[in-house]
Amino acid sequence: MSQGKKTNLDLFQDSTIPEVFFNSVSAFSDSWAMAYYANEKWSGITYQKLAEEVLGLAKGLVKLGIQKGQKVGILSENRPEWGMAYLAILQAGAVVVPIDSLLKPAEIINIINQSETQIIFVSSKHSPKLKEVLSPGQHLKAVILIDEGGALENSLKFSDLTAKGRGLHTTLPTLKNTDLAEIIFTSGTTGNSKGVMLTHKNILSDIWGIKKLLKLYPKDNFLSVLPLNHVFESTCGFLTPLFSGAQITYARSLKSKELLEDIKGNKITLVLGVPLLYEKIFLGIKNAVSKKGLATKLYFNISFHLTKSLKILFGFNLGRFIFKSLRQKAGLSSLRLLVCGGAPLPAYIAEGFDLIGIKFLQGYGLTETSPVLTLNPLEKPKYASVGKPILGVELKINNPDQKGIGEIIARGDMIMSGYYQKPDATSQVLKDSWFYTGDSGWVDSEGYFYICGRIKNVIVTAAGKNIYPEEIENELLESPFIAEVLISGKKIENREEVYAMVVPNYEYFEEKLGDLTTPNHYIQKIIKEEINKCCANLAEYKRVKGFEIREQEFEKTPTKKIKRFTISDHRSVAD
Repeated sequence: MSQGKKTNLDLFQDSTIPEVFFNSVSAFSDSWAMAYYANEKWSGITYQKLAEEVLGLAKGLVKLGIQKGQKVGILSENRPEWGMAYLAILQAGAVVVPIDSLLKPAEIINIINQSETQIIFVSSKHSPKLKEVLSPGQHLKAVILIDEGGALENSLKFSDLTAKGRGLHTTLPTLKNTDLAEIIFTSGTTGNSKGVMLTHKNILSDIWGIKKLLKLYPKDNFLSVLPLNHVFESTCGFLTPLFSGAQITYARSLKSKELLEDIKGNKITLVLGVPLLYEKIFLGIKNAVSKKGLATKLYFNISFHLTKSLKILFGFNLGRFIFKSLRQKAGLSSLRLLVCGGAPLPAYIAEGFDLIGIKFLQGYGLTETSPVLTLNPLEKPKYASVGKPILGVELKINNPDQKGIGEIIARGDMIMSGYYQKPDATSQVLKDSWFYTGDSGWVDSEGYFYICGRIKNVIVTAAGKNIYPEEIENELLESPFIAEVLISGKKIENREEVYAMVVPNYEYFEEKLGDLTTPNHYIQKIIKEEINKCCANLAEYKRVKGFEIREQEFEKTPTKKIKRFTISDHRSVAD
């Protein structure tokens, strides 16, 4: 970065999260910061109103006895109060402990105890889980109920605490950007949950890098879909829009129909999501087209392939014009950008959205990196790549093999300070100022990074070949007959071979084949054909040699990655 006078954006790196938030309040006081659906209508909260709530709540927390550096948990679904609590906790000098609302009661109390949480905010929807595990001797100073209902013994009301705080002349603590802001317990696909410690500087450095790359405007409207307890949503879908003067609209639900209605009705411009969400939306569009008449289907297919060819040959995307009517009918006409993270995305999904005229960017990062490390550039995205390092990130491939594949390691101000009370685990991943991601990948001649998969998931064949399950999973997920798949290694005829566990897309089977009294052996036959078809372009040693059908979906993390550690056996039904 060139020397000279710092811009407001550059000051992010020297500030705290509340400071940057209140700068936005000064600039956009009368604009809506948040929109939510209640009592059969959409309502909004201005930046000024949000600031008043945050200050009142922060003073209320200090009056309760919360001290600088102490931990405060949030156990709630996405809603405006989640964000208010987050900002108030930081303003009070405390540390946010976001808790995954999908966790079981025993897991929740484990996080409370492990993090030494003093106070917890909880919504009525999730208070029964807390009630189940709280004991009379629990060290919690207070439980704050976000909304009506689900009362707990000795609990306080969110609204009462905020109102009381507004009338106090309490001095709030002085903050530094090196202060701890969050401890996020990783959901993990391995079962080993760790508390990731992120400072104000970590998070703001990441937002600085994102905003340097993306063009964000006060007129933007972000749809909040991903759980706020995940760092991808809290950093990119909550703080980033607030620091841009934009609006956050909380989705009513994750149902496809309501999501599309929310996008259309609120003129959403940006969505942050995970591959599963985008796969459902894109395949929904394709399925809707397939139900139309022959002329419509022909027009779509010809236009799609023409757009693709022209982009390859001349770099010009006609999709914005050709598919304008389709986007309007699908309720997507207001969208200008979709951003994907949290898990690897099949390249055809990113390409598909781009070709119908919706910019689609894939990025990469981890909880430990606040989270974004890379993002595709707006003007020249590569569908199979996770993009280039954002500003402030140094990224390289450690010990690359002959193909240039090695572990991705990262350095920058967004790297965590460590795992909470786990120095040994910290020293395993933080070495000489570099963070070892555990992901294997490679970089092309233009500086774009590509993810092969998690190093610990690699399947090694008898011939010494390395196979990355994620690569094969992405190929199989191109079949509309396959809803979910997990690839692993399995001994077949005394050799380590590629094995697939498949959850069929029963809705698609029913749509194509009618009544789902279809015998299991027929479903197996089609799945086998689809596997062979999808694997046709893979090297022989990467092809699936055996598979089984699962009726139930796999257990997943909040970002919809399959928890591989929960799959411990192979009950083969179709080897």
